[in-house]
Amino acid sequence: MKANKLLPLFFIACVAFIGQTQQETLFSISHKAGFYDLPFYLKISSKNGQIQFFKENNIHKDRKNVPDSILIDKTQNLCFLLKGKDSTIQLGCFSYFIDFKTKIKVVSISINKAYLFDSIKGIYMKGPNAYYDSVYKHYRNVNFEKKWERENFVEVFDESGNKILNQSAGIKIFGGLTKYLPEKSMRLIARKKYGNSRFNADLYNIGKKKYKQFILRHSGGDYRSLRFKDAMSTSLAKESNLDVQESCPAHVFINSEYWGVYNIREKLNEYYIDNHYNCGTEGVDLLQGNSNIDEGRKSDYLKLLKYVRTNDLKNTRAYAKVNEMMDTKSFINFWIYQIYFANPDVRGNIRYWKSDSLDSKFRWIVYDTDLGFAPDKIKRNMLKDFTSPTKTRWYNPKWATFLLRYLLKNETFKTDFINQSAFILSTTLSKDHINKRVDKFKNLYEEEMKIHFAKRKRFEPYQGTLKNWYDCIQGLKYFTKKRTVYSYEHLQEKFNLKKPFKVSLNIYNPKSGTVKINQNIVKNSTFSTFQFFSELEVPITIKPNIGYESTGYSQKTINGESGDSLFINITFKKKKKSAEKVIINEIDYTNNCFEVFNQGDKPVNMSGWKIIDLNKNIHVVEKLVLPKKRFAVFHFNPISNKIDTVLYQKIDFKLSSKKEKIELFDQNEHLVDEVAYSLKTNKKSYSRNIPFATFKKTKAKWENNNDLTMGYHNSSYTKILSTKEESNKKMIFAIISFVLIFGLFGIYYLKRNRNKSSNS
Repeated sequence: MKANKLLPLFFIACVAFIGQTQQETLFSISHKAGFYDLPFYLKISSKNGQIQFFKENNIHKDRKNVPDSILIDKTQNLCFLLKGKDSTIQLGCFSYFIDFKTKIKVVSISINKAYLFDSIKGIYMKGPNAYYDSVYKHYRNVNFEKKWERENFVEVFDESGNKILNQSAGIKIFGGLTKYLPEKSMRLIARKKYGNSRFNADLYNIGKKKYKQFILRHSGGDYRSLRFKDAMSTSLAKESNLDVQESCPAHVFINSEYWGVYNIREKLNEYYIDNHYNCGTEGVDLLQGNSNIDEGRKSDYLKLLKYVRTNDLKNTRAYAKVNEMMDTKSFINFWIYQIYFANPDVRGNIRYWKSDSLDSKFRWIVYDTDLGFAPDKIKRNMLKDFTSPTKTRWYNPKWATFLLRYLLKNETFKTDFINQSAFILSTTLSKDHINKRVDKFKNLYEEEMKIHFAKRKRFEPYQGTLKNWYDCIQGLKYFTKKRTVYSYEHLQEKFNLKKPFKVSLNIYNPKSGTVKINQNIVKNSTFSTFQFFSELEVPITIKPNIGYESTGYSQKTINGESGDSLFINITFKKKKKSAEKVIINEIDYTNNCFEVFNQGDKPVNMSGWKIIDLNKNIHVVEKLVLPKKRFAVFHFNPISNKIDTVLYQKIDFKLSSKKEKIELFDQNEHLVDEVAYSLKTNKKSYSRNIPFATFKKTKAKWENNNDLTMGYHNSSYTKILSTKEESNKKMIFAIISFVLIFGLFGIYYLKRNRNKSSNS
């Protein structure tokens, strides 16, 4: 039920914060929503009117005035409203979980039960006009096929039991063919008409973001088995920079009833693209299957298909044009994973997108891989199926294989496809790596699935068992045991290749540089093992970090003979320190600037020098020659009052007042100077006491102080200088005094001797 439309905005704003502060002026409540070990009495009251409570987010069903207290002795959800003289304000719904232990998120939905299960209007029901389709073997014209949306109130609690989301929203049935299963996935939608147009929460433990929608997915075709197969599979694909739906497991309660373990998933739409690429929602084309439009238009994709069909892709220029229209690396990676997964459902579950705000290239999304990893498909040659010029199975019609088949006519694409397949099969899709990922998901879900199978809502007679869950995990490991071996064999067969050669790679001091093989960053630095094919050169790029150099392997490609074993060692080590006598002298973190000082006796050309901060922002110094004994100031904020003798240059990053590091490198990337700090209290600047290693028995050190001396020597040093100058004056005065006294004494002595001589 919507709040009174005439309700002042002030009260609407107050309601948005209910449950997040006990300073609420509308009402007070003794216990916030959440998890409790023992039963308790809940008290809620208001000075602004009568509070009433009800269940199922149904304001018209069993609404009662709140008594002195309400016994909460079992997991339940209560909704409240404040009834005033002239208005009725809904205060939201509050979920209380008694003795419910979990280490994953919990989603609680309050909804009018009729919206789900009423035989006429329930979105979970077949409805009165359903009929059985004997061809497709399921009912048609059912309620859950329709785009019906119902209002509900949703709460999300994080792994620590903290409420991170509570608001009214819309809910729909979600999925394709899985809609026809007894248990269904659901989609939550934030709309302004319900109160908020976004879900502003950290739903996936990647930081708080604003989501338009999210899915409560039961894992599709995997819903009676693992409940995590697609989440696990796509997490592997994400490692190759493919777009996937973020996933987070959660227990779901609806109207206080436990429904089971679901996965909170991102909804694939224009908002998903904007969230991941910060490109806005305008100008996004999102398509699926055979050019079916989800968002935007399909004209550019049809142009791509036409160009591929009507041009000779063996031609270098033609292939270059294709690369302007699509991200071929994304496309290659997409098919490598789908082929390895042996996922027949990829035919319809293929999504691709582009944004006019980016580079207008089509990229591919991996999703809905529930039919992959089937033990009976461990030997299936999906590479052959998905490159067949004719339809051989239900999942490889010509339109589904067209783009891959035609692009493989180009030698550059084919070489990249083979090398990339070998790289991914040796790393992300290696048996050991996948088994570790399976174990990670097993450990995350295991205790929660015990709850799931013991307490869940019954949708049908058989909904899986814990024993079957363990068996399915073993099925995944059985699949991975030989799938990589068969995948290499399928590559050899398709492209007429010899037995691959092995490469053992060891990187010493890996954090000080990057190694890329076939343009992929090697993440496992210690004795990574790869298998490549002798017919093709494999590109390798070795890039030390600034200030480092590499020794060992120096070639630009990896080459080997069939069956050979190669060993490659790469070491990153620091370069010698620069001989230049330029130092960082002061950091003004208040005004985002710092100064350097040339200690030397000659000018220093700093053009091309690099400045790096803690966040790895890099500024390349432009056309700057620093005279001897002079300062240069690098600043983010504008500087209005500049000193004539100081050089200035704009940088494009700010400086932290808490923790920072600045490194200065010369043209050859040798370290000139560096300074780092971690401050507990903020003053104004962080500066050296003297611009030398030692001075008058004073050692150089850095100090956090309130002096700002950008462009000239720091106060501590000038004080030492003034002290020295005063000391020198005193010494000169003492010497002069001594000379005068000694002179006077000498004169007196001479006169006295003369007087003695004259008297004698």
